[in-house]
Amino acid sequence: MRNWKFFLALIWTLPMVAQQGFVHNEGQWKESFSFKIQIGPNSLFLTPDSLVVAVLDPADFHSEHIGEHHHYSDTLHYHHFSMVFKSSQTMHWMGEEPYDVPLSYFVGKQDFWRSGVQSFHKVRARNVYPGIDLVVYEAAGGFKFDWELAAGADPDQISIAYHGLEGWQVKGKELVLQTRFGPLVEEMPYALQKEHTVRARYKETNGYLGYDLGRFRRDEPLTIDPIYIFSTYTGSSVDNFGYTATFDDSSNAIGGGIAFGAGYPTTLGAVDISFNGGLFDVAISKFSSDGSQLLWSTYLGGSNLDQPYSMDCDENGNVYILGSTGSDDFGVTATAYDTSFAGGPSITAEYYTFNQGTDLFVSKINAAGNQLVGSTYIGGAGSDGINDSLRFNYGDSFRGEIEVQRNGGAVYFVSSTFSSSYPTIAPATTHQGGQDGVISVLNRDLTQLLASTYAGTSGNEALYSIALADKQGLNFPSPSFKFTPFYASGSIGPNTDSSFAMGWLNVAYDNSIPTSNDQDALLLSGYLDPLGIGTVNFVMSAIDVQADSGYNQHFFVETHSETDTASVVTVVGQHKGGLVADSLTWGQPGSAQYFQRYKQDGNSGFIKLKTAVWGDSSHATVDVSPTALLVDDCGNTYFSGWGGSPNPEGNTEDMALSANAFQTTTDGRDFYFLVLDPDWKSPRLATYFGGTGREHVDGGTSRFDRTGRIFQAVCAGCGGTSTYPSFPNNVYASSNGSSNCNLAVTVIDLDVQNARVSVQPDPPVFCLPNTFSILDSSINVQDYTVYWGDGNTTTNSSLQGGHVYASPGTYPVQVIGHDTICDTWDTATFTVQVNPAYDSVYTSYTYDFCDPLRGVTAQLIHASDSTLVTDRILDWTISGATFTTPQVITNLPSAGNNVITLTTVDTVCNVVQSFTDTLFFRLPPYLNMISDPEECTSDATVDVIPVYNSVYQGYSWLVDGVGQGSPNPLQIAQSGIYEISIVGYDSICGTSDTLTATYDIFFAQEPFTVPNVITPNGDNVNDRWTINTNEDWDRFHVILFNRWGIKVFETNAPTFNWGADYDGQILTPGVYFYQVEAENRCGITSEEGTLHITY
Repeated sequence: MRNWKFFLALIWTLPMVAQQGFVHNEGQWKESFSFKIQIGPNSLFLTPDSLVVAVLDPADFHSEHIGEHHHYSDTLHYHHFSMVFKSSQTMHWMGEEPYDVPLSYFVGKQDFWRSGVQSFHKVRARNVYPGIDLVVYEAAGGFKFDWELAAGADPDQISIAYHGLEGWQVKGKELVLQTRFGPLVEEMPYALQKEHTVRARYKETNGYLGYDLGRFRRDEPLTIDPIYIFSTYTGSSVDNFGYTATFDDSSNAIGGGIAFGAGYPTTLGAVDISFNGGLFDVAISKFSSDGSQLLWSTYLGGSNLDQPYSMDCDENGNVYILGSTGSDDFGVTATAYDTSFAGGPSITAEYYTFNQGTDLFVSKINAAGNQLVGSTYIGGAGSDGINDSLRFNYGDSFRGEIEVQRNGGAVYFVSSTFSSSYPTIAPATTHQGGQDGVISVLNRDLTQLLASTYAGTSGNEALYSIALADKQGLNFPSPSFKFTPFYASGSIGPNTDSSFAMGWLNVAYDNSIPTSNDQDALLLSGYLDPLGIGTVNFVMSAIDVQADSGYNQHFFVETHSETDTASVVTVVGQHKGGLVADSLTWGQPGSAQYFQRYKQDGNSGFIKLKTAVWGDSSHATVDVSPTALLVDDCGNTYFSGWGGSPNPEGNTEDMALSANAFQTTTDGRDFYFLVLDPDWKSPRLATYFGGTGREHVDGGTSRFDRTGRIFQAVCAGCGGTSTYPSFPNNVYASSNGSSNCNLAVTVIDLDVQNARVSVQPDPPVFCLPNTFSILDSSINVQDYTVYWGDGNTTTNSSLQGGHVYASPGTYPVQVIGHDTICDTWDTATFTVQVNPAYDSVYTSYTYDFCDPLRGVTAQLIHASDSTLVTDRILDWTISGATFTTPQVITNLPSAGNNVITLTTVDTVCNVVQSFTDTLFFRLPPYLNMISDPEECTSDATVDVIPVYNSVYQGYSWLVDGVGQGSPNPLQIAQSGIYEISIVGYDSICGTSDTLTATYDIFFAQEPFTVPNVITPNGDNVNDRWTINTNEDWDRFHVILFNRWGIKVFETNAPTFNWGADYDGQILTPGVYFYQVEAENRCGITSEEGTLHITY
């Protein structure tokens, strides 16, 4: 399936066009190439391993083309080079989109004669790289190729080597290939997806060309890129403004403007190669379909001011030009309908003064540009063709439109007049006053006025656009009666008359009377014939605006088909009121631009079907001045316009853009291209286009062709710059040749019409019994036919519902999309892999709860056979580390709970599973004892408390190595230094741990008792004086005095035992005085008292 692609804007504009596409080599050529396409004198050969290009020397081609006189030589000079794709597969080319008519070759030896040879618009080589197709197809003036990438394909695989060139380089956004005849340029590639444009650039790596893509999503489908055909200046050396552009049936482009003197690039043999005088002449140039050649170029005018408004071509390539002239010697033909200049009062419009007034002119130049087939004035005694009363945008003064009906039909045009003597036939032959609109019809030779009428009220009217109900001329009543209904649009006001006068027919103005300051939108329908017997119905448009809006205009009107009279039209306009869009339409509420769609309701008027409002979300100022409108055969609505200076208000800033816009920035002075889908619900394209200059149009019409190409006239490069884009490299004039402005003609294929099948399998690989689905992002497809590859086919208006396969296998799926409106087709193919039912899996862990290193082996196991899973993408996350193997052996970093996650992707069944498991390891052991005995405590015991965590199921005590059991607490009752141990037992893991600590315990007691009587009489009863104490004193001092203060006893021994002797004799009875002072860790204790010695 086409998941995404990128497009190489490779249109080597080799002169002329491809001849019957890509021709299959069925033996008519002896060389080994598979296909050949002839592009004028140049060739492209498709071989199994390369693309080979043969380029003719342009000098040889030029002389052959224009028939220069030169010495004949049968030698033509070619340059061959090839594109070889590095590390690619052999390319098997297959034709797509065959031509209807086969070819025959009867040249050379009979061995090479072939008939029934098939040719194709497109060829494809599948899997040039894995998942990447190369598609080569015809494009304007050359060929183009796309790389199409399937889901998951890697664009970095693409690597191209060029052989045979004199050099090549990536230069900015372009690839320049240097041949010996000059450069060929590949424009910047485009890589597009549904929601956005992917940045794409060329890159060179070690002599190979590749592509550098920005960030992209591989799961999104694509939108379609626009094709830049060409953009060229005229190259005029004299100031040259741009007004109007059109095209012929060969997609050649015709641009029209004005030239301010001699120096416009005319061609030999053209209708008028000399400037005719006055301030400016009409200047018309015709460019080849690829923009590389100026086919012809001419002046047209007289000695005063002349300018074109609108151009159209007939089926023979003749160019018809509508404009205004102030010249009484304008180039009219002898048999023209009117050869006399009527002129009028002096009138000034957009800075230009027409001293003699103006007439309209219509001129016809043949396809070769060398004959003025017809040219006529048409006008009255007042000025004609100048919108002096209702102009709003810059260039509104010079609006009008010409339409030529095909199949021999007449020439229709609309404009404005101040003349009461404008030539009319029926039905409205009387000028209503002020500025009236006019609708006229001439025959093909411009020798006869077939029909003509005013369209006006007592106020002012301007007609800007006309659309024919039967543009192709397929519904004429008879060969001699070639007229068709038409629609015209424009503006009306100020006005005080409530009726719209059309001779005998009056139709009310929108059921209301406009104020004298209003300017409102105008939509007319009518039918004219030379006898005046056809019905005529001119009806004002019922535009929904506030009564005080003050300004509304319809600029362009378009029918919805060129081949029928369905009476449905679309208009584009501007307003500055409260126009409200219909619900569900795309747009920006409150903006100043609108589309409206109407259906004619018999002879009574129009029924408004739909309104869309768009712009910068403010109707305070308009954003863009319209230049072209199209409703194509598919129902898409196309718009082109410009904004910014020199328009008197507004600019192109803050306009809505689509995801595939090919220019997303603006300097406020650019063009704005918009394409809406048939329901106006979403934009197919919304983009800026322009450079850094004041790109604008000086009036007039540009055109879209029915395939969606814009042929845009531009007043470019004003100020003598060349900042307006020109392309490709070999375009006729890539720069402005004057010191001010040049007419530029830009042709861009907006490419939104064709059916575009954009699908992707969901998923591309899956397992039974699931239903296979297709994700669809196709464009312009109403009917689908799906070949499922298993013999089943479905046809439906959508791809919903999917398909159920009966058995495993690989199935090619083809989706064919049909645009039933435009009758276009597109095809996408992909392969789906259907596998057996999904095999579930589970996780398995091997580990030891008690392992202090916490080692674990993690595995993913098949449920069906308990084998290790090896066929899936795995992403383990174990303690912050990532693993991708089906078996992981590691150590967990922490004890307790460890969370393990696993995501597994079954690439066969495209199933994603996630697992979360928790492994618990033995906690770190914690063993302790708590005792904080108070120094000199008076308690009877000191307690030691065991502390341990759940790792241990039991404990026991040791005091100085002697077991004490497991009391809680352990009690110590004596002072002393003890070595105490606690032993913790883990019966689950079979381990034990011991913690030992030393405690110094000291109990406080009564310090001492001092006796106060002794009887040293030798009876051994209370004969001696001693102090009773159990303390271990650090310092001890006893002193005894007699009553005269003489020390009779002193000792430092706590355990003294004194027998009352002093100086060798027993002391006499009496009262003695003592002092005792003792010190230990609990502090100092002292006592004073008397000791009685008696016998």
